[in-house]
Amino acid sequence: MTEISLLDPPVRACPYHAYRALRQDAPVKYMEDQNIWVLSRYEDCDYVLSNAERFTSKEALSSANAYRKCPAALDILSNSRALPRQRTLILADGDQHQKHRKALQNALSPAKMLREFGPTIERRVNTFIDGFIETGTCEVVSSIAIPLPMSLVALIFDAPEEMIGTLKAWSDNFFAALSGLVSEDVVIEAARDTLAFENFILDRVAERRGTDRTDFLSRLINGVDGAEPLNDAEIVNICSQILVGGNESTISLLGNAVYQIATTSGLEDALRADNSKIMNFVEECLRHEAPLQAMYRITLHEERFGDVVIPAGQKLMLNFGSANRDERFYENGDAFDLDRDNTETLHLTFGRGRHACVGQTIARREAVIAVTALLNRLKNIRLAKDKPVVRSPIFGVRGFKSFYIEFDV
Repeated sequence: MTEISLLDPPVRACPYHAYRALRQDAPVKYMEDQNIWVLSRYEDCDYVLSNAERFTSKEALSSANAYRKCPAALDILSNSRALPRQRTLILADGDQHQKHRKALQNALSPAKMLREFGPTIERRVNTFIDGFIETGTCEVVSSIAIPLPMSLVALIFDAPEEMIGTLKAWSDNFFAALSGLVSEDVVIEAARDTLAFENFILDRVAERRGTDRTDFLSRLINGVDGAEPLNDAEIVNICSQILVGGNESTISLLGNAVYQIATTSGLEDALRADNSKIMNFVEECLRHEAPLQAMYRITLHEERFGDVVIPAGQKLMLNFGSANRDERFYENGDAFDLDRDNTETLHLTFGRGRHACVGQTIARREAVIAVTALLNRLKNIRLAKDKPVVRSPIFGVRGFKSFYIEFDV
């Protein structure tokens, strides 16, 4: 097969032709330019996710650790108030992972949170729409996709609304550094932002320790419903994952959903005619354009995938963007199909098994509420003429930096 690099600009702009070629000709492929093994078929990704005891998740979020190659950034991070650093949740394995997952689930209580925040989410979406509806146009990412999940993250951290921009800037730099494909200046800035975010969280933790407050941070600190109390370093690591995971995937999901409506003939009318299809529409968006295209694991043992043997200690890229379109599991998987039964083969967008995303229910609900509100208030949603569509520049993210729509009311 023709040599493929996932870092080539045309592939990063639209990777699905490359994914299809990999699935057909090299489903287990060593990418020398990234020093990583790429698994592109559904069954192989599912095997890794379902056998956590054979693969470590300690570097699950990135293809490379940018900080290790940047002494200036490491020097900045040495001033942290949360040392020694702790790996939690998706970055931890075994009993350590289970301890932190239980603490987060009990503190977050997704079902309870949705009952409490559901009306808030709906109110905020309509407030965002109020801000642009009279103009007949809007830039989707800055007007809807960013402020909705970021306002929810602010609520979780009990942060004032005026901090939303700061929280998003921190998250952007964290995520850029995680990609491992950025300049040293970005890595250094991410290190500075890491300390700023840690101080923000630890100041709030100090205010809450020993109190009977019932907000999220207090519940995480004190341990509730049988969960163990956590130390400062554990709390900081969990909160950093909430900051990035709680907004990045949802931002891309919301943008992808609006873009799909604006570019797919008849889709808006079909959803408006039957609102019960909105939930499956969101699920198909998650399958068709996985916001985070991959997660990573390291082999703990020698592993065989078909005819390919991978030694222990090798890094794997689980290519969800490809697996979610695997023709052996999804008929015409490259096509967006509103009526596709996504319960027959569950997509891998939020992971699977013990490391499945804790906040996936919240992300789905945010998207359903946002799409419902947009359909209720806007008509004939379409891409704006003569306005650029700009994809996210971050490797592994399938979403938009900006795009404009026009509409009728």
